[in-house]
Amino acid sequence: MAETVSEIEERIDRTREHLGSTLRELEDKVEGVIDWREHFHQRPHLFLGAAFAGGVLLSAVVRPRGLTYGADEQPVGQNVGISPVQVQALDFWRNVQGALVGVASARVRDYLNQLVPDFEEHYRRAEQHGRSSS
Repeated sequence: MAETVSEIEERIDRTREHLGSTLRELEDKVEGVIDWREHFHQRPHLFLGAAFAGGVLLSAVVRPRGLTYGADEQPVGQNVGISPVQVQALDFWRNVQGALVGVASARVRDYLNQLVPDFEEHYRRAEQHGRSSS
């Protein structure tokens, strides 16, 4: 059973097409595995927790020992040897930390609103009650 040249070429073409489609499937799977957006959509709470923990860790590393903030939000305490540039950098990191907490809390609130029926309504009531108590 000798194959003709055209049959061999046809078999090679089918094999090439099969390998091409298999390679495309493999590429799609690899892209799905390494795409951080896909992982974020599947586990947003994990990413938000990591961002919050990273912000807390970063603030602990960046803030010098003995530096505290007073009621007027100005650095006070043992500020000897801290330059105005360092104070400015600390203020920047403090703002980044506040922004991360704000984004994380908004995302958690949205997530809870999707997860728990009527969460938003009860949250607003609690928020108003907290403001009126203050």
